[in-house]
This record gives sequence, C-alpha cells and structure tokens, in this order.
Amino acid sequence: MIEPMDRSDRFTFMPGDLKEVTDERHLAEIKRKYGDISMPQDEYEWVRNEGKKRWSVGDYVSTDELRSEYARRKALGNL
Repeated sequence: MIEPMDRSDRFTFMPGDLKEVTDERHLAEIKRKYGDISMPQDEYEWVRNEGKKRWSVGDYVSTDELRSEYARRKALGNL
C-alpha cells in the first residue's frame, strides 16, 4: 500500500536525487526539447527569494507562478 504524501513531499528532493547535467550534447538535447528556460540573474534571485519566503509559510507557489508575478510586477515598475 502506498502511503499518502504530505502536500510538500512531491516538491521535495533528497540528497543524491538530483544529478547535474554537464554533458554538452545532453544539455543541447534538453534545450532543443524544452527550450531555454534559464532566467536572467535578477529574475532568478527574486524568484528564489520569494519562493523561499512563501514556502516557509505554507504557500506552495510554483516557479511558473513566481515568474509570471515577477514579469507583471516588473512591467508595472513595482520591483
């Protein structure tokens, strides 16, 4: 029987779960398949910090939601 997971478990990685991809051919294939999903440094910092802040209070917002909010706030000049 599979135990029910806590809502945050599906977002949790354990040590050793993630493997850094360094092979240039593999990276090129990932970018071809999914597009270049990297963020400018200022957006990355805002998304990272805002995500940590929200997760600490149980607001499990996604990176996509945070990126959209960042773009909206930046367009309005609120950053």
